Amino acid sequence: MRKLFCLCIIILAISGTSFAEHNITSQAQQKGIKLISISQAADIVYQTAGTKIGIEKIELDNEAKHYRNGTNFRPVYEVEFISEGQEYEIDIDAVTGEILKYKRD
Repeated sequence: MRKLFCLCIIILAISGTSFAEHNITSQAQQKGIKLISISQAADIVYQTAGTKIGIEKIELDNEAKHYRNGTNFRPVYEVEFISEGQEYEIDIDAVTGEILKYKRD
């Protein structure tokens, strides 16, 4: 069931890929940086928050403006999900898979 849900997220993400996400992916390829997949990002969320959650949104963004690491390029998956009626947000480094932010909204 979880794999089917991840597959649905991937299909939705691919079909709804924005210009900004495409641009980030292109920048990563040009820089020789390998990004984790949207499926891997979803797995990180499930490992962190548990399997009984509902992922609302997964979006790839360039968060260099928020995470100062000496570069102007920091691809991050922004994930919003619901667990036990509460909304949460996790930011995952799209290169390393590191959780950068985990908060309840």
